[in-house]
Amino acid sequence: MPKKFKVFVSWSGVPAQKCAKLLRDKLPHFNHLIEPFVSSEDIAKGDRGYDAIALQLRNSQFGIVCVTPENRREPWVNFEAGALSLEVGGKPKLAPLLLLGTTVADLVGTPLTQFQATSADVPDDVLSLIKTINGLCDPPADDKRVEDLFEKYWPELRDGLARIARDTRSEEQGIPPPRPTPDEIQDQMLTLLRNQVDRITSLEHTVDKLRIEQTGHLRRSVLFDGMFDDPGRSEPKPEPGDEV
Repeated sequence: MPKKFKVFVSWSGVPAQKCAKLLRDKLPHFNHLIEPFVSSEDIAKGDRGYDAIALQLRNSQFGIVCVTPENRREPWVNFEAGALSLEVGGKPKLAPLLLLGTTVADLVGTPLTQFQATSADVPDDVLSLIKTINGLCDPPADDKRVEDLFEKYWPELRDGLARIARDTRSEEQGIPPPRPTPDEIQDQMLTLLRNQVDRITSLEHTVDKLRIEQTGHLRRSVLFDGMFDDPGRSEPKPEPGDEV
């Protein structure tokens, strides 16, 4: 059975956390083997947070660091980035994701400057990052399929990032975030529904594949019982007095 490809998504601060959650929701659509880890979402209640994070750092094959103007020099972000670069078999596979107007120049003087950064505002850059992660999965999804899925999900990813940026600016200025419009609410509901359908479809495919592997063949099923004669089943004999 194919192994999950674990992606550690590092964040610090509310805007970066929201971006990390957005990535966590979207990345598995491109390859069901991709398993993102976001500490705020994936650590069970009662678990030791630091131990859980340390375990994920050791077991992850790729890291994404959500970088904002506020957190680029935060010790925790740089600690996780350093740990990831050491843990991935001596071959650093780490991508700083530049958010909320952060540029490569903002990374100067931080450990992140040694890694190839991705600008969240540039679709081709984001697609390249997704293709890189997919290419490391075993097996990878077809490139054409990834491109088609990106066309489908990029508007949602782009709008989600824009909404985070807008809310961040509003909070900095002391302005309450605007209420979502009816169209935005409908889009959010459709996105949630689509995500659920995709997850259910992926689960069904996985279950079907496992069933085939275990049995070696698909079981024959009859749509309506009694539609076809079953030579192995005899009809019940009428009781005395039941004959017309």
